[in-house]
Amino acid sequence: MARAQLVSKLSSRMDVTKKEAALYLTAFLDSIMETLYKDGRVVVQGFGSFKVNEYKARTAKKPLTGEFFQLPVRRKPSFHAGKELRERVNAEMVQVQEAEALIRRLQTPENVFSVSAG
Repeated sequence: MARAQLVSKLSSRMDVTKKEAALYLTAFLDSIMETLYKDGRVVVQGFGSFKVNEYKARTAKKPLTGEFFQLPVRRKPSFHAGKELRERVNAEMVQVQEAEALIRRLQTPENVFSVSAG
């Protein structure tokens, strides 16, 4: 889902204009980014948590040239899904698997619909 689609969905669910929904979304995302920058962790109960992982400086090698170079200390944001989010995603997968199993059980032989020349 693209940002514009998310704004449209928020707009219809919250019964506000798309411009207001875009402002709410921007404020929410800015708050997450600002908190990650300052504190390094944001937890949204039931949804998941965002945190910043720090990677040490190290020497790396360019695969094409074989040249060695120094990578500086890096910080990278990551997301860990919460229990409720994982359960929802997996519940949908279970429903699809159950539907596929039902379809396989209900498949009829090809000759059932053939008309006998009797």
